[in-house]
Amino acid sequence: MKKYSLLIICLFAWLFSREVKAQKFVDFYKAGARLNQEQKWAQSVEYLDAALKVSNTDTKAIASRTGRPSEYFPNRELGVAYFMQGKKDEAKRYLEKSFLDEPTERAVEYLRKIEPNWQDPRSLADIPKPPKPLFEKERLEKSTESVEGGQSITFKVPVRNDGEGRFEKGLVRIVPQAIGKGIEFDPTVLVGDVRGGSNRIAQVTIRTNGQLVDGKASFLLKLEGESGNVWDEVPVTFKTQSPPVPLVKAVGLVASNNGPLILEKGRRTKAVKLLLKNEGRGMFNKPTITLTFNDQSITPGGTAPTTILAGETIIIPCELFIPSNFAAATATITVNVKEPSGLYNFNEKLTVPVQEPLMPLVHFAKDGIKWEGTREGFITLLSQPTVKYNIINESDEPVKDLIVRMVQTPVNPGFSVPGSKKIAALESNKAAEDELKLSVLPKLLKGNQAKFTLRLENVQGKLLDKMEVEADILLPPKQAFNQPTAEETHKLVDKIQELLDNQFAFNLRYMGDSLETNEAKSNYQQELVRTCFKKGDKVSISNDIVTVELIKSGKFPEAFEAESYLNNLSLWFGNYHVDFAIDKARFSPMLFNEKGTPYLDVYVKKNFRGKSRSKDFPGVEVTQDNLLQFKMVFDRYKLPNGKWDTKQVFIKGIEKAPSVEIAAMTFTNEEWEVKEAAERNDILSLSSTLNGLVETIKTKLPTTAKRLFAEPFIGKNGKNVDVFAYKVQNQLVASLNSKKLKWVNAEEWDPVKAIPNEDFIMEGGYELQSTGLKLTLTLRNFRTYEAVAQLDAIINPELLDIANK
Repeated sequence: MKKYSLLIICLFAWLFSREVKAQKFVDFYKAGARLNQEQKWAQSVEYLDAALKVSNTDTKAIASRTGRPSEYFPNRELGVAYFMQGKKDEAKRYLEKSFLDEPTERAVEYLRKIEPNWQDPRSLADIPKPPKPLFEKERLEKSTESVEGGQSITFKVPVRNDGEGRFEKGLVRIVPQAIGKGIEFDPTVLVGDVRGGSNRIAQVTIRTNGQLVDGKASFLLKLEGESGNVWDEVPVTFKTQSPPVPLVKAVGLVASNNGPLILEKGRRTKAVKLLLKNEGRGMFNKPTITLTFNDQSITPGGTAPTTILAGETIIIPCELFIPSNFAAATATITVNVKEPSGLYNFNEKLTVPVQEPLMPLVHFAKDGIKWEGTREGFITLLSQPTVKYNIINESDEPVKDLIVRMVQTPVNPGFSVPGSKKIAALESNKAAEDELKLSVLPKLLKGNQAKFTLRLENVQGKLLDKMEVEADILLPPKQAFNQPTAEETHKLVDKIQELLDNQFAFNLRYMGDSLETNEAKSNYQQELVRTCFKKGDKVSISNDIVTVELIKSGKFPEAFEAESYLNNLSLWFGNYHVDFAIDKARFSPMLFNEKGTPYLDVYVKKNFRGKSRSKDFPGVEVTQDNLLQFKMVFDRYKLPNGKWDTKQVFIKGIEKAPSVEIAAMTFTNEEWEVKEAAERNDILSLSSTLNGLVETIKTKLPTTAKRLFAEPFIGKNGKNVDVFAYKVQNQLVASLNSKKLKWVNAEEWDPVKAIPNEDFIMEGGYELQSTGLKLTLTLRNFRTYEAVAQLDAIINPELLDIANK
């Protein structure tokens, strides 16, 4: 038993050894042949030598490890390698050996490269004649130029053998170059044997199915021999078309003007165009179109289409609404198109950008602002201004819980502004009018323009819109009601003249008297300061105690403070002479600065002579003649009878008068006395003229009326600075003032403390006409601002000294 087992093992080992050897020399041959293709001749020789050591016979078929026959031509390939290295003798020996084992065209080709007239040592009749197959490209036929899905295309490809040998077992290989879905084909088509000089038709069929799409397909047809060598090739192409079925696609959404569609929050976008196109070649019958917008069904507009032809684009009108609280940046519309049979059903989603409205949908009407409760368009001390505005809701949804806030920009303390106001619900695409009432605080009102910002907000405080609102402010000039009369001015002129003569000039003169002691001179100086200058005021006095040359040289200032002036006068001059022409002094009317502080200018000629004992200009005779301008300040107060008077008169400054004509603007004391007398006569005449108007005003007021609050009359041009208007107003004040009815200036108005049926507002307007001064008076209820009465009067212009105006 052991003997038989050993024999079986040896037999298997012997067989296995032969198999391994076969596999190795075939591998050596294939490696050498591949290196020849790569033109690595030296390396090829090594592998081919190794193969020949195992098997040195060339053959068409030899066993391989795959189990399938494989060609084996080591002698031929070694001859080619030697030839390419220039070793022709070795090449010829191996090529002839290969030819004798198995004749091939490749062997003959290289033998004739070595010897062009090489002949087979055997009989020429035994030499195989090589074939030369090729495509007859000019005779190629195709059944169609274009193929629809489900159809096929056939190519008839003529094959001709121009060689003498038989072309055996040939085939056409179909190699795809550029194809899409829906194309089917067999990779090869048999040609069969073709004798030398003959031809045969190869038929290639390409099939398509329902997945075919529009485009173009291209293939390369290769003519191959049995061994796989390619003899010829030809490209073929054809157009492809999808099956003739409908293919509906949503082309897009556009605005009514065919522009890009962008949806705005809170607004209903109408006449949106949904574009649907049938990109297939089949007709869509009785389509049912369903639309959803942000998961909400919407109804398409227009007439439903009955068909959608191939290539046709239809427009589906629709309306899209985005609520104001929509949070996403895009909205989605889903389109479904279905045929009644259910065979074709298309779904597609489109996204549309969403943005905040470019302009507020809920906003103020910018041109809808109106002011009421003003005077000729001006806010005055006695105004009760109300701003009226319109709010427009352009959105397609109702809004509620709106709030209007009014903010001062900048803050004017003269206004009391309501904090906020709630607006009732506002329907979509509607407008509503509303108003805000302001209160004026007369004592705090300032400036010439009021600026406010109206803010429209929701309950969360989000700003929806804002609008700047302005109104002009007209304030009376300081002392507008208290325009000084000639009588008051003349009294003041008397006081000033007395002060300048009996205090200022008197004390200054005796300060330089050679007969007075130093102590007496010091007393005169102190008395001058006490009586002529207000304590705490800085008073400047023009420098007329130094020569003009020294002042111009810059060694001395053009003016000193009053204390320095008087001290220098005492130190530099022991004795001097000063003279004032106070009896010829000229006095301006009573004037007011920007703060309303009254003052009056006095023009007096002064002569100064003295010999200096100053170290800076010792022994110099100083003589100066100047016209000085005294600025006098004082306090005004109201007398029980309604008239005004002055007190606390002081010198505010003394400077050299400018070189201008002052006679036309100033008057002497005597001239002011004449003006006072003329004024008294005018007042009598004006009083007689106004008596009727005064009585009418009293009759229009209830018997309970106690106070009339008024501000300066306003001209038709919006001004309130005309002197003749003040003249009429002052006389009207004097005529109306009584124990029963008191005239109160607007600055003293306090709406909070006003008493109904006792306090009334009076507005005065005037217009200068050819017939005279037209005066219009309006009496108003202080609470409602409604007019109680309106009165007109014409005043003779001669009474106001405006006859020539």
